[in-house]
Amino acid sequence: MPFIPGTRRQMGGTMTRQHSPLYPFSEVHKLAQDHGMFVVVKGDHYLLYRRMPDRNVFLGKRSSAPAFRLFVEQCAGVHRPRRKAA
Repeated sequence: MPFIPGTRRQMGGTMTRQHSPLYPFSEVHKLAQDHGMFVVVKGDHYLLYRRMPDRNVFLGKRSSAPAFRLFVEQCAGVHRPRRKAA
């Protein structure tokens, strides 16, 4: 088998993807942007606005990243499957 740089064969094991701490936030930012919204971070709060022709409309704010992600998904109309209770 030929030697290909950056493959598991070269690394000597399984490769795990390592994301920056801002990766989940960048996903939320991209989701908002795709649905005509944008994100503003003020201190420890995340604010969500919708772009409108006349002016930007404030949709809401959350103080935690997971809650803000859920809020953006709800505003964008993206449905995640719910986990079943054990």
